[in-house]
Amino acid sequence: LPKVAERLEKVGLNSKQTGHDNIRNVFGHPFSGLVDEDLIDTRQLCLDVDAIYINSREFSDLPRKLNICFNGTEHHPAHFWTQDLSFLAARTSDGRVGFQVLIAGTQGQNPMLAWHLPVFLTSEQVVPVTQAIIELFRAKGTREKRNKARLRFLLEEIGVGGVLDWLDEKLPFRLEPSIQPPIPTSVTEEFVGWFRQKDRNLWTMGLSVPLGRMTWQQLESLALLSKKFGDGQLRTTQEQGIAIINIPTGFKGAAATAAAAAGLSVHADEFELNTMACTGSQFCNIAVTETKGHMFQLIEKLRKRALKLHGIRIHMSGCPSSCAQHFTADIGLKGVRVRRLLGTREGFDVYLGGGLAGQVHMGLPYKLGVDVDQLPQLVEEVTNEFYLKHRLGQTFSSYWREKLQAAEAEKVGDDDYIVPTWVCENCNLQHRGEDPPVFCPGCAGLRRHFARIEEGVEPKATVTEAEFLAEVPAARSDGFQFAAKFEDIPEKSGLTVEVGGKEYALFRHEGGVKCIDSACPHEGASLADGEFKNGVVSCPWHDWTFNVCTGCSLDPPGNDVTSYEATVENGNVFIRLAPFAVAPETPTGTKLSPLEMMRAQMAVKKGPVRPVEAELTVLDIIQETPDVRTFRLDNSEGTVPFDFPGKFAKVCATVNGEDVWKSFTISSSPARASELDFTIKLNPGGEVTPYLFSELEKGGRLKIKGAQGGFYFDPDKHAEPLVLISAGSGITPMMSIVRYLGDNGIDRQVTFLYGARTQADIIFHSECLELASSKSSFQYFVTLSQPDATWEGESGRLSWEQIQKQCGEGIAESRYFLCGPNDFMDAVSKLLTENGVTTDRIHTEAFHKAKVEVAATTEGA
Repeated sequence: LPKVAERLEKVGLNSKQTGHDNIRNVFGHPFSGLVDEDLIDTRQLCLDVDAIYINSREFSDLPRKLNICFNGTEHHPAHFWTQDLSFLAARTSDGRVGFQVLIAGTQGQNPMLAWHLPVFLTSEQVVPVTQAIIELFRAKGTREKRNKARLRFLLEEIGVGGVLDWLDEKLPFRLEPSIQPPIPTSVTEEFVGWFRQKDRNLWTMGLSVPLGRMTWQQLESLALLSKKFGDGQLRTTQEQGIAIINIPTGFKGAAATAAAAAGLSVHADEFELNTMACTGSQFCNIAVTETKGHMFQLIEKLRKRALKLHGIRIHMSGCPSSCAQHFTADIGLKGVRVRRLLGTREGFDVYLGGGLAGQVHMGLPYKLGVDVDQLPQLVEEVTNEFYLKHRLGQTFSSYWREKLQAAEAEKVGDDDYIVPTWVCENCNLQHRGEDPPVFCPGCAGLRRHFARIEEGVEPKATVTEAEFLAEVPAARSDGFQFAAKFEDIPEKSGLTVEVGGKEYALFRHEGGVKCIDSACPHEGASLADGEFKNGVVSCPWHDWTFNVCTGCSLDPPGNDVTSYEATVENGNVFIRLAPFAVAPETPTGTKLSPLEMMRAQMAVKKGPVRPVEAELTVLDIIQETPDVRTFRLDNSEGTVPFDFPGKFAKVCATVNGEDVWKSFTISSSPARASELDFTIKLNPGGEVTPYLFSELEKGGRLKIKGAQGGFYFDPDKHAEPLVLISAGSGITPMMSIVRYLGDNGIDRQVTFLYGARTQADIIFHSECLELASSKSSFQYFVTLSQPDATWEGESGRLSWEQIQKQCGEGIAESRYFLCGPNDFMDAVSKLLTENGVTTDRIHTEAFHKAKVEVAATTEGA
């Protein structure tokens, strides 16, 4: 850690004053100094305020934390009204530019909008005013009760007048009065897309990072991209996005394509733009519930319901601290744990009407303790009610504030109000209050161990630590450790257990117990919560499936989890944990560097990129065979991310006034993702291909959604020699793989076996012949089922003898990709498995559960 901290400090980053009772990171507008909307470039002011307290003992022990922010534009979002100090750019009637001030706002427990401090500051006055207010907080803020120690409670005591008196006494200059308070912006500012800078030849590329979750590989890619296309700078946004700045106009397309290859897009749908989630219990000790996974699941379910948000914002926080600012969202979700008759569940208190309703407002409680599974229905109901019943010009926030305030006014008094009761599930201590405490006074347990007791539910009897330990069997001498009681494992799902500081998932299967890693490698969902049937568990968030006996991922393949030996003895389940991995070594026996070691041990696999729906322009239409054409689409803006060869996209055709979607494999290389090629065979009896062949022209527009699918080649996962076997238009994913290898200079032994009907039906024949003649590592073999007299090659169906002849002795060690008619793939798969090829080395194009045709005589390919 000291070395890590040292390296961070060399690039201007440190952890000083980032926690506890001091001043947190000072932040400004993400595009400060770049865009035309800037009245003042606040970057230097942020640094000057930093200098007040960094390395200063004088300001390192305040009564509580203090948040300071700047906005140099005239458009002020709602979140500035919930900070301790906000300096907002303003222009006076005579044209002077300076700052208005908001003071003592808070989110979290006891939320409160900031007061307007009625002064107008010049840039030169900002730092001394800031220091004086910090000194006021340090001198007069209470330290007796932490829940009453924020700056807002000092303002409630002394008022704005007390602050002005203090400033008048401490400052060497008089402050200019400013009666008019700042006005919040009426629309949400967006930071995803292309933004032209003051220098008209430079652009800022705002990238969508759904819910702010990013892998280290993506962050590393961003660092490289910012150096290659910009000046090495990255800007983060308050909407959990990230931006690369100072990109010349000529590099826009290449930069967007490179970002898409890393799984990041310059485009976002309305759910990505209008949702936010805090870190959640996965990485935050004080969070009560998980958030990222729940929000991803909520988004997917709302998409399936075809719900339209039209700018309605949904924010999810995992506890009362409100790090996702749920109080100032249209729909705010605050994580709670609720004890009901059937046990404790994660749930959410729902707030409506926050944000902008003429002015900034805090959300009002709508429903409490809503189960996660009920959120999609609830969100759909409140949005549809707004669409049906709101007045002309009325916003979602103002509609629901008006309705909830009217319902509150109908109450006679507070006699019926019952203060919630919370119980610590560690020691059974009860707490009465709006929210649970951060720490349990009885056992020092974290807030996440408190559950709110629903009416009519009695707390469980207290179990002492000694009684609990007496029931836990001791670890066995053979390395097995106790994990759970067999009776506690459900039959149709699993049970999450923690052993040795790590979580595992247990499942009942064939009279025994199977154990695998708890976290899904995609987004970290608990696999124990998924549907379990016939030895296969489905991830509860995105339906990835895993064999619980082996840990192998079934759909999509290549994302396995670790399985562990488990046994049952006298009703107790024991598992044997895998030993820690030995430090990997290089072929010469020397140890890897710390960075190489980290990468080797993390071995985090990049999941599939999120499919994007977009309308692209047709650049060219190429006739490949009499009934096969390649449609080349313009993706120079990187709109559709394309990361691995072999993936498909859905293509939309308008037939009889209705949109009809079909799936087709992308035949071009992801290394040249600025153009997307779809090589498609005409099916006269279909719906989509006749439209494409008769209606679509060069320069036209085509709606697609991609790239997606679990059938793809990943050079990091698939290091073996490749055998590509296809028939008809099933050649398309194989060509994408072959082209990708060549574009990236990957020297891999490739054997390509292809079956067609006639010589005229062979697609990409010239390109493959040229590759075979120029590269010794590429072997190309074609057989025809209906050859004419001029054909000099092989004929008939592909046989085992032909496969064996072309692949040589390395058949069992190769990796196989198959695409073609279903009976063709079944037959080839059977040949391979019967001759010693394991199923984990065979990939077949099935487009997951979608009904996608891939044969040369069918609609899709």
